[in-house]
Amino acid sequence: MALTISESQKSERKLPEAGATVGVLYSLVDLGHQKTNWDNQEKWTPKVRLTFELPDQTDEFEVEENGKRTKVSKPMVVSIEQTRSLGEKASLRKLLEQWRGQTFTAKELQAFSLKNLLGKPAMLTLIHKTSQQGRQYCAIAGASKLPKGLTAPAGTTNDQLYYEIEQGEAGQFNDMPDWLQEKILFRSCQSQRGRIHPRLCTSVPPGQ
Repeated sequence: MALTISESQKSERKLPEAGATVGVLYSLVDLGHQKTNWDNQEKWTPKVRLTFELPDQTDEFEVEENGKRTKVSKPMVVSIEQTRSLGEKASLRKLLEQWRGQTFTAKELQAFSLKNLLGKPAMLTLIHKTSQQGRQYCAIAGASKLPKGLTAPAGTTNDQLYYEIEQGEAGQFNDMPDWLQEKILFRSCQSQRGRIHPRLCTSVPPGQ
C-alpha cells in the first residue's frame, strides 16, 4: 500500500510568545534580489532569510497519513529577512555580532560562511507587530549568546535547509514551501540584476 503523508498547520495561526526565548537556526535561504522601499524609493536588494525553531514553544500540527489525520506537537518557528551584507552598517552584521557575542575579524569579513550557523542556538528577543494590512505577526528584535548554564537541543526537530540562489531549482529548492519558491522565482527574475540563475523566472507574482 502506498504511503502518502502531508502536513498542514491549524487554520488559526498561533503566535510565539513575545520576550526572550531559545531559538535554533534550522533554515537559511538566499532569496536573491528582493524589491524594497527606502525613503519612498524602490530598489532591488539581495536578501537572506533565517528561520529559527523554538524548542520551548510548541504548537499542534495536523499530519495526514493514508487518509487519517493525527495531531503532533512541534516547535513553533520565527523568521527574519536581512540584507545579505556584512558592511559596517549592515543589520545582518549587527545581528550576527550580537548573537556571537563578538565582532567580526578582518579575515572573517573577507569570507564568512553563513552555513556554519545552521543548528546553532541563540537567545532571541521576540516582539509582536502589526503589518500594514492589519495582520499580527511575531518578529525577531535581537539575538544573543545563550546565558551560561542554559542549553539547547543538540539537533533540530525540523530538517535543516540551506539554499543559495546560484543553485536555481536544484539543491534543496523543492524542500521549501511553495510560497517561498514563488518569492524566489518571481523576485529574482524581476530584479534583472545580481546573481540570477537563468531558470529563476516566472511571469506570475507570488500569491497569484
